[in-house]
Amino acid sequence: HTRRSSNLYCFGQEVQMDGCFKKWFGNIVTCLHLAVDKGTKKVLAGWFEYQETTRGYFVLFFLMIINYGIPKRVKTDNRTTFSNNGNEVDTTQIGNICKMLGIELITTSIPQGKPNVERENGVFKNRLMSELRHEGITDIDEANKYLNEVFIPKMNKKFSYEIDEKTSMMKPNDYSEEELNLIISEKFTRIIDNASSIKLPVDVTIGEVVTFMRKTECTVLETYNAEYWCEIENNYYKLIEIENRDTTMKKEVNNKIQIEKNKYIPPKNHPWRKNMMLR
Repeated sequence: HTRRSSNLYCFGQEVQMDGCFKKWFGNIVTCLHLAVDKGTKKVLAGWFEYQETTRGYFVLFFLMIINYGIPKRVKTDNRTTFSNNGNEVDTTQIGNICKMLGIELITTSIPQGKPNVERENGVFKNRLMSELRHEGITDIDEANKYLNEVFIPKMNKKFSYEIDEKTSMMKPNDYSEEELNLIISEKFTRIIDNASSIKLPVDVTIGEVVTFMRKTECTVLETYNAEYWCEIENNYYKLIEIENRDTTMKKEVNNKIQIEKNKYIPPKNHPWRKNMMLR
């Protein structure tokens, strides 16, 4: 049974995120990324990666927004995924995503500043590792599937508070999965060059390659699910990799025919000839 919260925080008012390294399954160390709502103690999303990565947090954002909505605030640590050397968040990839989605991003270097996600890390260490071992799970994809489809729903049902829709500060999500895929992405500014392209922009509505003038500025996007897109003149195009082409012209050679090499004949004034004459 879900419990009613006497917490001063409302659902969606603050979501805390963190990563925790452990031998969660198998014999390798992986990082568990977690997103926990402060008001209800509900785990909104979890994801395993081999390292604590920006993409791992992209997945948390995507799963959280698709399943629950857009929170008012997200609190994380000070790692470079979220803030730069001056602890500014507006210049980072996730900082820009939060700005686009209307989320306040706060970072802290103090673990006690995000106690809810730290507490869940401890609970997961005690319970999740045992269950993954009991289920015989050693593959990261299977671990992510079990984590989100079995373990997190079970833990939320047992330990989290009921969501009060009247006081909820979680903004409903109006974006489609395709739109979120483009929003939750790493973005880099590039200039189109005729010579060095390895991917081509494709208009997905017509399925054809689109060409642009040299020196056209574009924004390259690497999405949360590892797709490559680009934004040019406020339009989005999917980037496809150019197939390998052998542009070197080669002559056909019949290996059965032996080609006689030209013999080197020293000239008459070569020192070697002079030495032979002295003998």
